[in-house]
Order: sequence, then C-alpha cells, then structure tokens
Amino acid sequence: MLEKLKSIKSDFVRNVILVMTGTAVSQMIGLAVTPILTRNYSPKDFGILLIYISILTIAGTISTGKYERVILLLKFNSDIKRVVLLSLFISLMAGMFLLILTLTSKQLIVEYLSFDITYYNWIITIPFLLVVYSQYIVFSTLLNYQKNYKALSIAKVVKTLTSITTSLTCIILLNDARGLILGEILGYTFSFIYIFSLNRAFLNLKIISFYKIREVALRYKEFPIYNIPSDFMNMTSSQLPAFFLTTYFGTGVTGFYSLMKRVLDAPIGLLSTSVLEVFRQKAAEKYLENGNCKSLFIKTAKSLALMSLVPFILLFVYAPDLFSFLFGKEWRIAGDYSRIFTLYYYFKFISSPLTYMFYIAEKQRIDFLLHIYVFCSVIIILNLPKFINMNEIQVLLTYSINFVLIYIVYFIFSYELAKGNLSNNQTRIR
Repeated sequence: MLEKLKSIKSDFVRNVILVMTGTAVSQMIGLAVTPILTRNYSPKDFGILLIYISILTIAGTISTGKYERVILLLKFNSDIKRVVLLSLFISLMAGMFLLILTLTSKQLIVEYLSFDITYYNWIITIPFLLVVYSQYIVFSTLLNYQKNYKALSIAKVVKTLTSITTSLTCIILLNDARGLILGEILGYTFSFIYIFSLNRAFLNLKIISFYKIREVALRYKEFPIYNIPSDFMNMTSSQLPAFFLTTYFGTGVTGFYSLMKRVLDAPIGLLSTSVLEVFRQKAAEKYLENGNCKSLFIKTAKSLALMSLVPFILLFVYAPDLFSFLFGKEWRIAGDYSRIFTLYYYFKFISSPLTYMFYIAEKQRIDFLLHIYVFCSVIIILNLPKFINMNEIQVLLTYSINFVLIYIVYFIFSYELAKGNLSNNQTRIR
C-alpha cells in the first residue's frame, strides 16, 4: 500500500513538472519579449488586443458546448471520437453565428469601442479563429486524457513562439495593434496544427453516426445546460473590464490593464494551470474509484498557498517600480493596477485549479448559481462610474475585492465536494 502511494505521489509530481516546464518556457519567452513590445506598441494597441482576445474567449465558452470535459470521464475511444465530432459541429455553428452577428453589428462595434474601420476588419477574423481555438481546447483535453503532458507543453511553446515572432516582425510591417492580433491568430493556428497531427484519427468524418453523436449529446446534456451559462458568465465577468474601461476611461487605460493582466497571468499560467492539467486527471481518477479525493485536494491547496505567498508579497511592494523599469516609465500605471490585483491573483492562483471539483462531482447546478452572483455583481461594479463619480482605480479596487471573496467561497465549496462520497455512475454509451 505504501509503495502504491509513493508511486502515485511521484507520478503526480513528475506530471506537474512536465506540464509546468512547457508553461514556464512559453511564459518566460513571453515575458522576456514584452519589454520590446511595450516600447514599440502603445497602450492603445494593447487595449485593442485585449478587446480582441476578450471577444474570442467569451465566445469560446460556448463554441464547444463544453463537451470536451466529458472526455476525461470516458473509457472508450469510440465514445471520445463522438465527443470530438460533436464539439466540431458546435464550434462550426458558433463560428457562423458570430460571423453573422459581427457583420450585422458593424456600426455598434465601431461606435461603442471607438474603432476605425481598419480594426473592425480584423474583428471579422474572430469567427474563423473561434473554430481553431475551440478545437485547440478539445484536442488539448484529449492529450490530457492520454497523459501526454509532453505534447501539451510543446503546444504551449509553439503558440507562444509563433505569436511573439509574428508580433516582433510586425513592428516593422504594421507597427500597430494589427501586429499583436496577427500574432494571436497564427499562434493558435500553428499550435492547433501540432496537437491535431498527434490525434487526427479522433476526427474521422467517415465514421459519423448522427444517432450515436446525438446519444452522446443527450447523455451529457448537463454539461452544456449548466456549464455554458456558468462559464459564459465567469468568462464574461473576467473580460468585461476591457469593454467598460474602454467605454468610461478610454483605450489607453484598457492598455495599462492589459499589460497588468499579461504579466500577472504569467505566474498563474506557470503553476496554477499546470497543476490543473494534472489535478483534474488525478482527482477524476481517484473520485471515480473512491468517491472522494480529499487528501489530493488538501495537498494541492497547501502547495499552491505556500509556494505563492512570498512572490505575491514582493509583487505588492515593488510592482510600480518594477513595471516602470522593465516596460518603460509610461507603463508605471500598469504597476499600480498590479498592486490593486495582488490579492485577487493570490486567491485565484490557489482556488482556480481546485474548482474543477464542480465538474468531477457533477455539481454544475451549484456552480451555476454561484456564477449568477459573479456575473451580476461584476455588471453592477463596472457600471458604477455611470452613476457615481469614480475613477478607474476605485472601480478596479472594488472589482478586485469582490473577486477575492468569490474565490474564497469557491474554495470552501470545492473542499466540501472533494471530501464527499458522491457517486459518479459513468457508463459506456451503447
């Protein structure tokens, strides 16, 4: 028994390190090049990029139907292939709908976001990138299911290298937000091509059985019914600042906020996301076998809290000076924003990987109810400048404190789910 526990522990740590390596390399490359980008692209350019990415990621919460999460619960390749095909059909429909919406909302987009026609034309590329982005998510989950963490790491590096190389090249060719946007487009495209090449057999259109695909969709209907609304509200809540900051304070403020996110999302991506990739696989495995994964949850939570405490304290103390030194004096404001969001990112770092317990325990209803509060509270907070005399600092501080409380509540619920004996009656689809 002791040897088995040691094997599980070493396997978990090894997988975390493997995923973390790829994430670390990609994040280090991105951070190393960012000072060059900030000295050649303006805050306005970064603000426009953030709006572009925000639209993509918000639409991405719908574009797979969330059926990719079913992959980790299945045992047979035939069922997984049906889930992959189902996700593809949904992403194609989502892309077509977004394209129609974009074309028919031209005036609204241009006026609300203060875009000129050049940037609007680039917004039209989002529906096409959405399909690629959606399949990137699906095939990344498939690699996670296969425990192919090396390929996951390589995919992240490919995405970052392609994006950075394109953005640097476009300093000469375009020298505005279009270069940053093109970097994102090519980054996701080349990364998807790589991971798709490893599992192309799972997207075999010759074996389509609409009856079987429909059966998969109905068997796991709770995933889109509850996950899409909750994830949509969650993602929208985190991306809405890009739109409201632009509306009330201008694209420049959005650019400072964008750099803050770009830099502070790096440590989250470095460890938290890497732990999630492995935690969700191990937690699902142990939960299906034993009905709980309490010990794994506690161990992961302690590790995340301890390893991040000192770095976040240092960030709070030195952020403004650090941003000014690394990215240029005009970006010091982004450092002030970073100080405001220190606690937000600390609790997000700890809580985010562990909240996957809602999907493992199939408690999407609870998750949905919590997201209703998140969505409504964010809408209210970001609209306060319309009714109260508030500057961007006050708005961002209120937004940050609200999310700190939200992450604490999510952590408590996740822990209760991890130690419960809830049954998962997963059976093969026939």
